[in-house]
Amino acid sequence: KDLPKNPSRLFGWVFPYYVVLFLVMGIYFVKHMNSASFNNVPAIYTDSLIVSADVEMKKGGIMPAIDLGIISNPNADLIGQGKTLFQTNCSSCHGTEGKGDGVAAAALTPKPRNFHETEGWTNGRTFTDLYNTLEKGVPNTGMIAYEFIPAKDRIAIIQYLRTFTDFPKVSDQEIAKLDENFSFSKGVATASNITLEMATKKIAEEANPKFELSNMIEKINQLNDKNIVELFNNYSLDKEKVFAVFNRDYLKSNNVDLFIDRLIASPSANGFKPSIVELPREQIIQLFNVLVKAVS
Repeated sequence: KDLPKNPSRLFGWVFPYYVVLFLVMGIYFVKHMNSASFNNVPAIYTDSLIVSADVEMKKGGIMPAIDLGIISNPNADLIGQGKTLFQTNCSSCHGTEGKGDGVAAAALTPKPRNFHETEGWTNGRTFTDLYNTLEKGVPNTGMIAYEFIPAKDRIAIIQYLRTFTDFPKVSDQEIAKLDENFSFSKGVATASNITLEMATKKIAEEANPKFELSNMIEKINQLNDKNIVELFNNYSLDKEKVFAVFNRDYLKSNNVDLFIDRLIASPSANGFKPSIVELPREQIIQLFNVLVKAVS
């Protein structure tokens, strides 16, 4: 009876319904927002099973013997050479004067070493400490290993940066220990590196020089069980690698459990697609038996 006289009271009854309606609409809107609404790009995930680190190719050789006298008594020419090498390899981070203020320093955490300071050194300030730092780098920093620089050049860099301030003196015992560890006076033979792919193929060739890929594939394709043929063809990423690795690692042992464990751990290393790990164990065993017959 009061509503005709006081229509505003009707708003009090309708208001909660509008609140609920707007709340539901808001939730629906938020739930259905896409990536464009958030102004971001959806993450793209890489299958880690098909990613593998590789080894950079490097030609080996003989590093010539070093006169140990350049460690205890460096001459001006050696220090000048060290300055040139420092400017080329180190100044971008450590600065031209070794104060840790190079152009790349702002982007590095922790900041590069200021060689004029005597406190807070991660590996220490002795000659041995400095050489080990160049040899191995400093983990979790921007300081990489410079083992690819000849030993004499590394010594030259150290002798130059030792001119910035007072460093611990180098004793005869320290020089003898350095020579024992790094064979400065004998010269060092450095091995060549090849990529993992090249190494895999080389091992396969040495293990079976008469390896005939076409014969292996033909044996499998001629099987009466077309399901297993289709299984092999669908899940093989690199058929040559499948046969080479199987021949090398599993044929003699005939160990199906070893095959399954390694296949699940690293399908691509065995020449298969990552999706093969989703197959039932029984089918993988069938595949193993077929490979035994094909490679034998």
